[in-house]
Amino acid sequence: MQPEIDHMQEYLQWCRSSMLPFWLQQGIDRKYGGFFEALLGDGRPDRTGPRRVRVASRQIYAFSHGHHLQWIEAKTQILNGVDWLMDRAWASNSEPGFLHLVDDHSRPLDQTRDLYDHAFHILGLSWAYRVTKDAQILSAAKQTYDFVEEALAAKTGGWFENLQQSLPRRQNPHMHMFEALLALYEATHDQSYLARADQISQLLFEKFTDRKTGLLFEEFDDRLRPQLPSRIEPGHMMEWVWLLHQRAQFPAPAPVYDLPWLSLAESIGKQENGLLIDACDQQGNILHDSSRLWAQCEWLKALLVFAMDNKRCNQKIEVLCKLLFNHYLSQNHRALWIDAISTCYQPLVDRVPASIVYHLTSAAAQIEQYTTQPQILESSCQSP
Repeated sequence: MQPEIDHMQEYLQWCRSSMLPFWLQQGIDRKYGGFFEALLGDGRPDRTGPRRVRVASRQIYAFSHGHHLQWIEAKTQILNGVDWLMDRAWASNSEPGFLHLVDDHSRPLDQTRDLYDHAFHILGLSWAYRVTKDAQILSAAKQTYDFVEEALAAKTGGWFENLQQSLPRRQNPHMHMFEALLALYEATHDQSYLARADQISQLLFEKFTDRKTGLLFEEFDDRLRPQLPSRIEPGHMMEWVWLLHQRAQFPAPAPVYDLPWLSLAESIGKQENGLLIDACDQQGNILHDSSRLWAQCEWLKALLVFAMDNKRCNQKIEVLCKLLFNHYLSQNHRALWIDAISTCYQPLVDRVPASIVYHLTSAAAQIEQYTTQPQILESSCQSP
């Protein structure tokens, strides 16, 4: 009889011993600088398209978090990544802010100042400061936040998508600005960043959430009125579960909102194959019949924070980690994955996007935190 596999620990071991060390070596462009947008299925870089500059900051975050947890030694790569980011992407047209796209030679392609991008730049720079204690990096993180506030803040709350104030406005960049502000607060202990994050959580419940159903709207007009019929992304609901839990861990009192988002996202988004669907409508009808890996990682994180007080969530966590190994984590390469699969588990893409390292690392870090907590026993695994 084969011994039972602890898939949660297997996932953690895969991330810290295989995935992160591989990307630390193979995901960096040592010729032109920065980080590759994606790898091919055999681990070679994909040089066929443009590179999103935010991927650099997502990699900086992942390597910084891995270094912080002593999984990898990445200080040199983090510093090199920050140097590339500031030299090639900040104020590249003599105007403040980070550009959006570069080509394979790190030359500017798109000068858009995008809110979603800047959220990740703040996140990556804040984490880089935590592991390097380089005052210039912290200054860059603050400078990036100041640019967002000065150039993109909206009188109706939150921020615009870009300098052109494009529509629709979206909750997703605000979610990642919330995440970035928590990281900047941890780096500085400046209460103003936490207060701004709390303003975004207020927007979340007053503007981004359907008060009747509790579902999370994605797109809005210029005054943050939801565009209907609305697309629902269960993965984003899971992401908010984890982020609000992170906010609640800080000493300063956090706003308290009572929404059963974990169970809501599962009820509307979990498919017969056991995975979260990418998008559905408000009635749960499938809009995109694919399940991307990032959404499963965010579901895992949401389960883990509930399991901090409820060890019976272990069964759900184990089942999900087993699904990750069976259907996403590549059987052909020790450190790669399949980004999206169909409802019958068929791969839908053959490139391996570097942006998912951020999700994989964050989920692994949450597993490590979970496994070091005192054991608590509860009767069920339900959202409050």
